[in-house]
Amino acid sequence: MSYQLLPFRQSPNYTSGAQTKAFYGRPRTIEFGAGHWWDDPTRFPSFSGVVNTLMNPARQASAHAVVGDGQVQPLVRDGDTSWATGVANPFTVSIECDPQIIYMWWAGGDKAKAKRIFETLAEYIADKGWHNLPWKPHKTWMQTGCNPIDWGAVMVRSKEIWSQKYGTPDWKKNLKKFDTKIMVAKKGGARLFDLDAVKDIKTFPEGTQFEISAVTSAHNETWLMTKYSVDNKQPNAIRYWELEDYLKPAPIPEWQMNLKNITPVKLTVLVPQTPIVNLNDLSVIKQLGQGTQVDFTKVTTVKGVEYLISSYSATNAMPNGIKRADVGVPAQPPVNEKPEWLKNWLDIADVTMYTRSDTDLVDLENGKTIKVIPRGTAIEVASTTEWHGQKYAITKYSTDKKLGQGIRIDDLDMKPVDADGGNVEPAPTQPTIEENVNWLMKAVKAILAFLNIKV
Repeated sequence: MSYQLLPFRQSPNYTSGAQTKAFYGRPRTIEFGAGHWWDDPTRFPSFSGVVNTLMNPARQASAHAVVGDGQVQPLVRDGDTSWATGVANPFTVSIECDPQIIYMWWAGGDKAKAKRIFETLAEYIADKGWHNLPWKPHKTWMQTGCNPIDWGAVMVRSKEIWSQKYGTPDWKKNLKKFDTKIMVAKKGGARLFDLDAVKDIKTFPEGTQFEISAVTSAHNETWLMTKYSVDNKQPNAIRYWELEDYLKPAPIPEWQMNLKNITPVKLTVLVPQTPIVNLNDLSVIKQLGQGTQVDFTKVTTVKGVEYLISSYSATNAMPNGIKRADVGVPAQPPVNEKPEWLKNWLDIADVTMYTRSDTDLVDLENGKTIKVIPRGTAIEVASTTEWHGQKYAITKYSTDKKLGQGIRIDDLDMKPVDADGGNVEPAPTQPTIEENVNWLMKAVKAILAFLNIKV
């Protein structure tokens, strides 16, 4: 214990346990803790003075113990009844406490002394096994001015102390052993802690090797324990995040070795459905629509191919890149000249076509994706155009409104998508919209001629 437990002194002011029922009408039990303090904290009453007062037969008052700064004086045995709480005497244990403890919560006063009294009180209650009793102030049972000690805080600390001194500590309850493996201290070193005392014992430098054979949790942390500590049942451990497996360092990815800064630049995606790839394995993460603009700040090379890295990916240390060849600054149309899509615009007879897959509706002014049209959607096409080397179909709505919005003709088909959901494969030679319309007109004329209808 961290306090001095003084030899027992029997106060004359008590009722023996054997006589308690006869005097109070009920036997001696311990159901509550009663907290008192002596005098007034501003008067600085002495420990010995209150002990002498409770030893005085003329005062007709007592407590089971007096608690001060690092010392405790027992005055009435637990099985006997002290005279402190009136009708509650037979079922309470009582403690008189140095009032300087109040500066744990009040402003002013000697904070260090208040802390020592607080720790003495909490530890004594734990040592007596009274940590699970409901503790209440004196005035709960008697009409009296009484202390404003935070008994809730006292009991929280008392239970912590009891657990550390007498309970099964968390690190023991949560201990899990595994096959011993070698681990090393990370950069900054590793600290060995005593989990019972909650203090560090020693700091080991970076690279120190340990034989680790168990993991546990305690004090809101995860800990690794050495084989030596486990075998010898010692409460010594190291925080898990201060150690790492003893392995050969992983090779640096090619894209990191070749990574370079560039002058920040905004470039436009030139190729439809340009992939963003994971530079570790070149797998596709997502695709960007043609015309999307991206800010780039870094460049690298993987397998001989140059990739640009966006400012977002660079800032967040993400291994994402776009082929340098897939982006650039598209040629700007001359001033006052029709945009490319409008120069190449061609009106055709209306025809219904179907999307072969989830397809982008593209703004032909800037190449940005307006929306994605689901696979199998019927599209009423009324005109076509060519933009940046790709042929686009323009819907009847966009044609009527003179909107430069198109769908790549390669993404459309004259027939609906198969009912079973399979992909529609193009014919060996996929006809253009104009060819399909000409065929349709010829068929109509043949039918009209057969019916002798002139057109």
